[in-house]
Amino acid sequence: MQISRIYSNKPLVFSPIDFNCGDEANKLNVIYGEVRHPKDQKKDSHNLGKTTLSHLIDFLLLKGTSPDQFLVKHQDRFKDFVFFIEILLNAGDFATIRRSAEDPNKIALKRHPLKRQDFTQASDDMWDHVDMSRESAGQLLDGWLDLRILKPYDYRKAITYFLRAQGDYRDELQLQKFASGKDRDWKPFVAHLFGFNETPVQRKYELDDEIDRLKKREAEQQTTVQFTEGQLSEVTARIGVLQQQVNETEGALDAFSFDAEERNIMRDLVDSIEGQISETNDRLYNIQYDIRQIDAALDHKDKFDLAEVTEVFTETGVNFPNVLKKSYEELVAFNKKVTQERNAALRGRRKALAQEETELHQKKAELDGRRHAELRLLRNTDTFEKFKELQKQLSKQRADLVYLDEQRKKLELLAETAQKVREAERDRGRVIDEIRTMVARPTPVFERFSAIFNSYCQRVLNHDGMFFFRVNASNNFDYQVGLSLVGQAAATSSLSEGTSYKKLVCALFDLALLKVYEDAPFFHFVYHDGIFEALDDRKKIALLTVIREQIENKRTQYILTLIDSDMPRDAEGRKLEFNDDEIVLRLHDDGNDGRLFKMSEF
Repeated sequence: MQISRIYSNKPLVFSPIDFNCGDEANKLNVIYGEVRHPKDQKKDSHNLGKTTLSHLIDFLLLKGTSPDQFLVKHQDRFKDFVFFIEILLNAGDFATIRRSAEDPNKIALKRHPLKRQDFTQASDDMWDHVDMSRESAGQLLDGWLDLRILKPYDYRKAITYFLRAQGDYRDELQLQKFASGKDRDWKPFVAHLFGFNETPVQRKYELDDEIDRLKKREAEQQTTVQFTEGQLSEVTARIGVLQQQVNETEGALDAFSFDAEERNIMRDLVDSIEGQISETNDRLYNIQYDIRQIDAALDHKDKFDLAEVTEVFTETGVNFPNVLKKSYEELVAFNKKVTQERNAALRGRRKALAQEETELHQKKAELDGRRHAELRLLRNTDTFEKFKELQKQLSKQRADLVYLDEQRKKLELLAETAQKVREAERDRGRVIDEIRTMVARPTPVFERFSAIFNSYCQRVLNHDGMFFFRVNASNNFDYQVGLSLVGQAAATSSLSEGTSYKKLVCALFDLALLKVYEDAPFFHFVYHDGIFEALDDRKKIALLTVIREQIENKRTQYILTLIDSDMPRDAEGRKLEFNDDEIVLRLHDDGNDGRLFKMSEF
């Protein structure tokens, strides 16, 4: 596929552009912006419409519309425009697409044998298909293009790789349109493009999504159950025991025979309740003893009185040295401080013991109540009273059984989800292994591309061009592009990280890919917007040499845009002019007539 012609129903505003294609594809297609007023600071040769033309081509090749698209954003200016693009099909004939700015979802298509046609005045009955939706027109055009290399993808998936605008030189394969999307939207296609099986690449992303979804469901299910997945067997066992107790209670009630129940009550009374009461009493005794000891300690007062000691020394006529007196004072002060700290600790301990004593009294009261109730049941000679008590017990057992059964059902669902997570993770592990094995075995397409790309990088950049596929830290299919000094593959160069060299790497990448598929049903054109901007003249000349060699066999159509100041120059500073038949569109900064659309700037 190559581009033959673009025109509109308003040729005085948008002039027809005839491209060198087919038999003339060995000539460049230059969109040239002239600087006629270099000293006029109000003029701008960068806003003539070179990039807009690439957007128009994309629109005519049935790209969807968006609010920031220039035809939509400035609909008041373009509502009356109808655009046409004529393309050369791989079958050798031509197809023309008609699309209007006012109603871009009504598209007409016509297939014809001769090029450079003008269908601006053609009535609807002269077209093969009219008023087609964008989706339907895209499907039909995809069939006409017959790009079998891309299948099962359609032509739109790859076309923007060969319509590089200024924002598309940041990455060789992740174009601007993919930047805000997910890797899964384009990396499987990249794998396919280089001859790999895209199925495991796509499957890895699907499994990631599935595992995330299952784990969210697992977390939600876990919030509804008080047990974990590993306790399912324990809950099942509890249900079995409880069901047996229910059956025994029901049987005893049915037969009015309470012997077994009374034995259970006696066992519970002796083994559980009496034991707990004994432990509680022991603890209460110890607490009460400790409290009495604390109270006694708190009541104790220090009886050392320094004044009394001084008086004794005076009465006996013995001298009481000041140094000794000071030592006594310090001893008294220290003793008071220690006593205060000890008392604070004792009061805190007493408060905690008192709180525990209160709780133990409450617990003892509850245990006494249970003991009283069970003893009353055992001593009660009224059969009907026993029956009613056991009915209450049966109701509680049944309620517990219902609760545990609901928990079991939820646990089973949780366990099922957890099993699905593990199965999906195992599948993902196998898919990752498959991807690793795949990237370790280069395809013929990849090997041929690598050789061509490296050759181009050596000739233009004086570096080896390295391109390979790998599995990244997220275990996803990925690629790496880089440069290294010629003959030093182990020494990676940072040269390709610069903006200008990144642009060159992208351009050489596109050319190498087109070279690989030049004999196949594939795209056979590339549009490089502003490719020479900010490049060293030596690199421009080297790139031009590679381009001219590739288009010589007419299987690659090369379209580039540049302004006068970006023209390549030789060692003496002389411009290397393009031939007149290579310049398919001249733009200039001398008024509206020099713009792509001969109207005021928008």
